Amino acid sequence: MAEVMKQYANLHTHSTHSDGAYTPRELVDVARKEGYRALSITDHDTYTGNAEAAEACRAFGMDFLPGIEFSTRSNVLSQWYHMTAFHFDPTYPAMREYLVRLSERETHQTETLFHRGVKEGYIKGITWEEVRAYNGSITWLCNEHVFRAMVAKGLATYLDYPDFFKNVYGKHRAEVPPLHPFMEVEELIPLVHAAGGIICLAHPYSQMKTVPALCEMGLDGIEVFHPDLPIETRREALVAALTHDLYVSGGSDHSGLCGGQYERYADPTATEFYFPPRTLGTTAYFFEELRDLTKKPDRRAVMQALLDDGGIWERAK
Repeated sequence: MAEVMKQYANLHTHSTHSDGAYTPRELVDVARKEGYRALSITDHDTYTGNAEAAEACRAFGMDFLPGIEFSTRSNVLSQWYHMTAFHFDPTYPAMREYLVRLSERETHQTETLFHRGVKEGYIKGITWEEVRAYNGSITWLCNEHVFRAMVAKGLATYLDYPDFFKNVYGKHRAEVPPLHPFMEVEELIPLVHAAGGIICLAHPYSQMKTVPALCEMGLDGIEVFHPDLPIETRREALVAALTHDLYVSGGSDHSGLCGGQYERYADPTATEFYFPPRTLGTTAYFFEELRDLTKKPDRRAVMQALLDDGGIWERAK
């Protein structure tokens, strides 16, 4: 097997402020020990974990890129997307208001299904007020926050999670009308830009055909080394970055060591979540471009060299 590329930066991770397994500080420590030198926290539709992560990165001497993963849709393109955004100002008035709405949306659905779960007997021995108290200042509350509070109270173990998720949440979220809609891509991209940021297409497995249209809307970057992408799609994403002059991002998401799933399995190497250390993310070269918001003059040659190097495209599971 050819040697697999070792990545410098992990720019798609989740903390306990959304549906991740680690607190922001724990996530920074895990990433550092795995060998990453730069990190971004891109929690789902919430920004609240970034301050703690930034402080931890400073303490550990790591580069940090504050971020978020937005859920969005384009009715014009008939497609749902996840998009990671970096560098934007969360206090920009329109952005601040939208982040509040996103937290209200998720928490309302979670609380509604929590009370249904209590009524139907799937949740016992804990109140919604205790769930809120356990999660402290976190404002975007999902099923993970409920389950962690149950585990902390001794009402469940992590082995109980699949049944809990299936019976209480999972497909049942669609049964709760959202308080607020997600912004469409055509609105979201201009909002991120107005707030001083850039936005990248996350894990574009089924959306590659829409990349040219997204670029016309102002898309800035694309994920390449992501666990959900087959090798051929990773190559296609890098070709798109070369063709459309996009930033190159990537990260572990819920896979790999930083995905936090290993602790739920006796042998994580036998699961779909396992990836060798530092094989998910992006290189120092592409991270520096994202960090500095400056595209290097030789970037086309660098991307072409990567495309020509067949060894780096092995999945190495």
